[in-house]
Amino acid sequence: MRKFVRKLRFEPLNWARLIPWKGVATVGLPLLVATGIALWIAQTYMKPSLPERVVLAGGPEGSAYAAFGDAYGKILARERVKVTVLKTAGARENYRLLRDGKAKTPADVAFVRGGIGDTDEAPNLVSLGVVGYEALWVFCRGSKTLDDLPSLQGKSIAIGGKGAGTRRLVRTLLAANGIDEREFKALEIGGIEAAEALLEGRVHCAFLFEPPEAGILKALIYSPDAQLVDFSRRADAYTKHIPSLRKVVLPEGSNDLAANRPNRPVTLLAAQTQLLARADLHPAIQMLLMQAATEVHEGIGLFHNEAEFPAAHVTEFPLSDSAHRYYTSGRPFLQRYLPFWAANLADRMLVFLIPALAIVFPLVRVLPPLYAWNVRRRIYRWYGELMFIENEMRRTLTHGETRDFGERLDWIEQEVNELDTPLSFANQVYLLRQHIDFVQHKLGQVTGSAPAGDLPRPAPVDAA
Repeated sequence: MRKFVRKLRFEPLNWARLIPWKGVATVGLPLLVATGIALWIAQTYMKPSLPERVVLAGGPEGSAYAAFGDAYGKILARERVKVTVLKTAGARENYRLLRDGKAKTPADVAFVRGGIGDTDEAPNLVSLGVVGYEALWVFCRGSKTLDDLPSLQGKSIAIGGKGAGTRRLVRTLLAANGIDEREFKALEIGGIEAAEALLEGRVHCAFLFEPPEAGILKALIYSPDAQLVDFSRRADAYTKHIPSLRKVVLPEGSNDLAANRPNRPVTLLAAQTQLLARADLHPAIQMLLMQAATEVHEGIGLFHNEAEFPAAHVTEFPLSDSAHRYYTSGRPFLQRYLPFWAANLADRMLVFLIPALAIVFPLVRVLPPLYAWNVRRRIYRWYGELMFIENEMRRTLTHGETRDFGERLDWIEQEVNELDTPLSFANQVYLLRQHIDFVQHKLGQVTGSAPAGDLPRPAPVDAA
């Protein structure tokens, strides 16, 4: 017995044989194809990847727009987003660079003063919110206090330089007062050049968009030959007729508290500074820009309170979907707890997984039962043959029919022995072979080649 045991050898188990490769291929390949299709749809029609760089149109060197642009660039650089800040002539050029996608260096986002354009001219632009007020400073020559625009017929007026965006608003303001362009001489100069022209008497009035701390404003306020126009009497009327304007008040002594300049509160008209972007700018970049806007503009200012900006004010351009979510719900949930790059990666993974699961999950539910049914079909199809032969044996068979049925059963047995089925269906294959033996034995009794007696009782088909 020990010798027999020692001589006994077992072949190593062929694990590859146990793995139902056909089943894996039948179920896995459709799942892989469906997943690939879902990912392709998500990549093509949903959120694209982040752009390599963002182009922001700022303003002239030393201007508030340029300073804002540099601040935005530093904030986005912390989140590994490269920002190229363009030095431009001002709001009007910024608007052109945004609107014209064929420009040499088109902008993705820019600071644009309200009243310069509208959605009819540029349907491809959206607003990310208002980030502040830009006061319109109107200085005219003389010593008399002005509570509105003086008569300008035949006068020379500095209406702003090219690209600054001042000219369009000035023309709108004058037209609202019934002053035709042909009634005055417009000089396209602004900033320091316009202030010098006013002080030298070369222009009667100068329209300026400058930050309150600008040196040229202090020089004009201190000059006895220049008077700042106070719009208090009809400011509300102006804002009704020109929706892009807002009424702001310059407090007494705000420019110089010691010298009390100005020596009285002055009501000014102000335009809203908008952060405009192209509608196809990546939503994650839009959200990051609005977070930068909050960091840069939320402080208190001369014409606004703390945390007043950025704001979802109504402008000529519609608020983007990302901006609407930001002003309604704040920062996205993932960005509250993860760095920007990680939150964006997780967000994109969710975008891929949702459509993938929508396609793959039903397939996971359907394909395995479908595969199991296909395997069972290959087994159960032989029961039809067996039932036919067994039913025929109930009548008297000829010698030729008996021979044919025997050959048929042998062929069925050979085919079943060659069935390649997964290991989990082996019990059903063995049951089928037992049933084939049962019919063969019964046929042998009919022909007398099998001993008479009780037939072997096969297990039921559903024993599995």
